[in-house]
Amino acid sequence: MKNLFFALVLALVFVGCTPISQRNTASTGTGSTSTSTPSSDVIVQKVDKDDVRDIIRQEKMLAPDVSETELSFTAVGEGIAPLNTVSSAQALALAKRAAITDGYRQLASKLYGVKVNGKDTVKDAMLRSSTITAQVNGLIKNASIIDENFNQGLYRINLELKIDADKWKELFAY
Repeated sequence: MKNLFFALVLALVFVGCTPISQRNTASTGTGSTSTSTPSSDVIVQKVDKDDVRDIIRQEKMLAPDVSETELSFTAVGEGIAPLNTVSSAQALALAKRAAITDGYRQLASKLYGVKVNGKDTVKDAMLRSSTITAQVNGLIKNASIIDENFNQGLYRINLELKIDADKWKELFAY
């Protein structure tokens, strides 16, 4: 009886020293682990959406997306040289400045839209005055001049703005 008790204690000690995965394999006869015991292989980590996008692109989990391309916006700005300038160089500089400003305004109106206000005044069933104003507010960064010329007092530039399609959706999807 002593030998039997000693053998059982020795068996329990050895069973207690084996890892959980080996105990479950030995007891069930299969490689599956019990659902009641927590697995030490599970790692919980917070993931940023940019990290997920990078992983999807690297692993080629999805077909190439149209959003990976750049969008390009162009505008033509025009400026006229003022008549009361001291020199032709000053006229050229002021016309160029006006053309660049007009080009930026054109780009802002494409990106942000134009706010239009109208006001009509009617007296004695007759239109006395009519006022229409247009306003553009926006921030344009990293636009580049791709072409410019000066001809007969008119300075003309072509502006181009390239923006990533994902960034475009984040900024202007409203």
